[in-house]
Amino acid sequence: MTEPNLSARLVDIESMLDRSRRRFEEGTRLVEEAHQLLGEIQQALLGSPGTGSSDDSDETASRLLASIKASGGEMPASLCGGRLAVDQVQRLIRIDGHPIGITEMEYRVLELLAYARNNVVTRQMLLKHLYRRADDQPQPKIIDVFISKLRKKLRNASSGAEFIETIPQRGWILRDIDAGGGA
Repeated sequence: MTEPNLSARLVDIESMLDRSRRRFEEGTRLVEEAHQLLGEIQQALLGSPGTGSSDDSDETASRLLASIKASGGEMPASLCGGRLAVDQVQRLIRIDGHPIGITEMEYRVLELLAYARNNVVTRQMLLKHLYRRADDQPQPKIIDVFISKLRKKLRNASSGAEFIETIPQRGWILRDIDAGGGA
């Protein structure tokens, strides 16, 4: 390839990257706004931990996610306590005060689990949380991949502690684990 062709190609690539960056930033901004709104709505609808079928949880998730834009509010800066902290301001996960590296999607999975800690979060809730439009949703099994990778990273960073519990036929629960190691 000649040098003028390389220069033109570089300009094209930089332009594509710039457009992608702007789309990503806009998407990130929208997600952050949705996260802020989700807190107040979820608290108002769910209140304290309750019981119900997975169909009820899916219905609650649908109502929550459908009404996010209709209300305002702030989520707490840090979710969880004990050994695990999900810092929504810095978008960091810490175990025993030490940050751990996770992907954006893993962060978003853990963020929803943390907000609903000690309550079941269904696959459908996670899909709706991660993918705004139904036509953007991948195969539901992708949630298993995110949970598996997240569990491994949390286990490695915490010397083997299990924070995420699978509830067969329902979903997952993030359990609070105190600094002494108990649940």
